[in-house]
Amino acid sequence: MKFSEQEIKPIWDEVARLIGDSVMQLRHRGEVLSVDTLADHLTKQLTTNHDVEQRILISTAINMLKGGY
Repeated sequence: MKFSEQEIKPIWDEVARLIGDSVMQLRHRGEVLSVDTLADHLTKQLTTNHDVEQRILISTAINMLKGGY
């Protein structure tokens, strides 16, 4: 299945927003900022979120941070 750039862009924008929000939260708490801490923070969000669409976006963000994309 192929998606056009117009179909994918909003998804990547949301993934980028999730990562950006995580960066802001970690900085606000004074935690060390690294790919691992970002991925851990998002993983915690993943375990507490029950919205399927949001879980997919969070998982995508985690995979992107870990080099899966």
